[in-house]
Amino acid sequence: MNHKFIPALAALLIVGMLLSLVPLSYAQTYAIGPSLTVVTIPQDDQVLKTGVMILGYVPATGAETGPMNLMSQYKITILYNGFPLSWQIGNTGPSVVCAVLEKDKVNVVADPKTGDGKQGSFENLMTSLVDVSNNFICKPRWKTDGSTYWTVGVLDVYYVGPGATGSTSTAVAAKYFIADNILNVEAFFTAGRTTVFGTDIQDICVLGWPVADATVFAAAAPTWIITKPDGTQHYMWANSFGTFLSCESLALAERAALGIPLATGQDPLFVAT
Repeated sequence: MNHKFIPALAALLIVGMLLSLVPLSYAQTYAIGPSLTVVTIPQDDQVLKTGVMILGYVPATGAETGPMNLMSQYKITILYNGFPLSWQIGNTGPSVVCAVLEKDKVNVVADPKTGDGKQGSFENLMTSLVDVSNNFICKPRWKTDGSTYWTVGVLDVYYVGPGATGSTSTAVAAKYFIADNILNVEAFFTAGRTTVFGTDIQDICVLGWPVADATVFAAAAPTWIITKPDGTQHYMWANSFGTFLSCESLALAERAALGIPLATGQDPLFVAT
């Protein structure tokens, strides 16, 4: 063997050994698939950035006879691979469904028989989620030129639960839905044999009545009232929260004013220590 080739062969072997040590992760490939993006922006309170509904309770009497507003509105756009979808009127566009989860505060107490259900003094309160989706209906209103729809528009959300029709038989039950709520907006669209999903999350604050300041025992009068063509009235408030800076705090205060105590319970994820 020609000895002058030995250094070159040794160098080649060393390079081969180094390449064999390169992690496989460097050889990963990435596939780009279709994506659906949902974006929503609340319109009712653009300072606290939340949707707001008013059930119309009179705090002094607990009766549901005051001004109410059971509609919440959000701007919405749905993008398919970064672009709005469009379709001819009469054809099927993307489907939009809403899930609403009520956030309740629960006083965590130990089970009197087993002692289970409380991790420690730090878990004095926990947040419990209750699915109240059946109390709400959401309707997208899309941009159109009369023949085509585009996925840019508004999302109207309506409260249709107890007391929504002003019936005194259900007004008592309605007060238990005063709460801070999670609005989960889900959209899906089928392109060929592929169904693509997207979701966004927002807030709906369901109040018994609006407040003017930190006092929850008096309802704030509407800032403006519009008489609609059918003769009914639409009520508006410049500020439904007074000096409260969170829906949860105001909702808890209103529930307490109506005599609704905090629920008690055990942590379902309790692990004995």
